[in-house]
Amino acid sequence: MPTVPALIADPMTRWMGRRAVVVGVEVLSAGLVRVRFAGEALRGRAWQPGCEIEFRVGERELRHYTPAAFDGVAGWIDVVFQLYGAGPGSHWARGLTVGDETLVLGPGGKSWVRDGATHFMAGDASALGLFEALTVGLGPDAKVSGVVEVSPEDAEAARALLPRLEVVAEGERPGEAMLAWVRELAVERPDAAYVAGHARSVQEARGLLCAERVGMRRKDVVTKPYWATGKKGL
Repeated sequence: MPTVPALIADPMTRWMGRRAVVVGVEVLSAGLVRVRFAGEALRGRAWQPGCEIEFRVGERELRHYTPAAFDGVAGWIDVVFQLYGAGPGSHWARGLTVGDETLVLGPGGKSWVRDGATHFMAGDASALGLFEALTVGLGPDAKVSGVVEVSPEDAEAARALLPRLEVVAEGERPGEAMLAWVRELAVERPDAAYVAGHARSVQEARGLLCAERVGMRRKDVVTKPYWATGKKGL
């Protein structure tokens, strides 16, 4: 639901939104910022790795995000935002400051965490928050590997967020570097895989993982397209 009429967005956010305040803003790199939202209304909710939330980022625009971290007892969530481009989501996130009030829609969706000892992740910068939440949710004993492609100036920050994943510099085309890494890697079949980011790249990565070389079952590859070339927010 990237765009809705204002006459619908107004009552929807009032009735379904949960009041929250920005209590922390951490600039991670040129293109990434981590924002903490807190509020009594965020306590006791069904927060789980991979859950979705929405913010109204403009008069008619809503954008989906996945919390990178959360505490349902204390009542806070962290979201890692990308700041590139002139889209309404980036513009809204760029302007957030401590003390700002907003409404959080959600959480919705099911947990992404799958059973098994070995887990593989592949995606781009839009999946950083999801992968952080999954890595924490899987626990320190799980064998986690994978790759995420980001802008070169965001690479150091991405490595700090996801020390168990390989970070590669993005190429000219979305997903190019990530897919090349997956093609060249001798991947042993993991118990579960999580692929997120650019829609077309997500499809291609899933195909590679389900091909004979790796041999995964499609039901064991969980996917989430966050954006698509030429389209506004998914």
